[in-house]
Amino acid sequence: MGLLLILLAGPAGAQAPGRLNVVLEGDTGVRDDGNYGPQQDPALQQSRTVGRLGLGLRLSYALERLSLALGYSPYYERTLDGSGLSGTTHRLDFGLIGDLNRQLRLNVRENLISTPNVDLYAPVTTPQTTVVTRQGNQLSHLLDVSLDQTFSRHASMLFGVTHSLRRYEDPNLIDSETLGARLGAAFELARGSRLEAALGADRYDYRQRGSSGVVTLGLAYATDLGRDNHLRLEGGAYSERSDLRAANLPSVGLRVRQNETGWRGGLQLARDERLFHWTLGASHDISPGAGLGYAVTADNGFLGLSTAIGRRLALGLDGNVSRQRNLPFEVASGQSDRRTLTEFAAGTARADWTFAPGYRLEGGYSRIWQRAQVAPFANLSYARYYVNLAFRLYNSGETPLEPATLGRPTTNEKSDSQ
Repeated sequence: MGLLLILLAGPAGAQAPGRLNVVLEGDTGVRDDGNYGPQQDPALQQSRTVGRLGLGLRLSYALERLSLALGYSPYYERTLDGSGLSGTTHRLDFGLIGDLNRQLRLNVRENLISTPNVDLYAPVTTPQTTVVTRQGNQLSHLLDVSLDQTFSRHASMLFGVTHSLRRYEDPNLIDSETLGARLGAAFELARGSRLEAALGADRYDYRQRGSSGVVTLGLAYATDLGRDNHLRLEGGAYSERSDLRAANLPSVGLRVRQNETGWRGGLQLARDERLFHWTLGASHDISPGAGLGYAVTADNGFLGLSTAIGRRLALGLDGNVSRQRNLPFEVASGQSDRRTLTEFAAGTARADWTFAPGYRLEGGYSRIWQRAQVAPFANLSYARYYVNLAFRLYNSGETPLEPATLGRPTTNEKSDSQ
């Protein structure tokens, strides 16, 4: 916090104050989860209608040496079928870029999602591991801080640290905490194109279950394909060593200690235009394992499309898939066990209509599917319909930047996320 105050106060005496862009909206709505498939847990085979009331805050602030953006949306939900389930969801997305001097840049990114038992699924906007637990009440948090040192127009070095955690109220799920560090270098090959290399080290802590240490090596190529297109390709390898307590392991044949190696990779492709935006992402990497208590490989994918029709109507289509698989640990028989633990897929079609100044109506349909081979996760297949009314409480005049767009120009106003 002290560093942020220095960045804010530093240039104040040498330049005019920066501009603060703020939008605050109220939100109320209703959704219905129903049409459960035959594999659904019998205890949950029913439609459920949930009411919602909340706020949405977006702001961005820029000075000569500092840019920050924040999105925060708390909302209260309660079932309307008499079951009495209720809870408050919190979503936070924060980004900051600050130039400490002409060669040294600070980058900060933070994401937090806290969901109650009535919010078992929410659309995502990046490739990430998604699983639906038998009970909600979970917290996911990620903080990434890095320093980028520029040596010349074509070469720079990066040092970063990452802290993430997943916490669950369900006693059958295992909390995990990750602390990592990375060292990398980047080389500009041409205008808008760069090559990056990085070495990382992470520790996965599972409390009473033990821990895993992971070392990663990666190469990445990022380029701008014209003014509006952005491409990033990643590839590399990992080495993992587990130190798990046998008394706390599930019956999947894991040893107390195990060394494993494998490959990792990723793809991100996006197009930004004023009236049309789409993004595509896929990744394969080692992961702490969502709720499992040991490291796994995770395959994730995301596709998002949005388009504006005139000034009042916006349409969107989102889809994401996720899979967790065992690392090739040796089982008691000596055979490699690569079974799939969880598979997840979801798609959402949405519409956003601004029918009056400061008033916006949102609606959509989602289909959620999950298959699980481990007890804490249910086999799911259900549909969701939702409609929300958003109303403007305060507007400073200009649309705030999104945290994901800090540091690069964009001509597209990002659509509001559900």
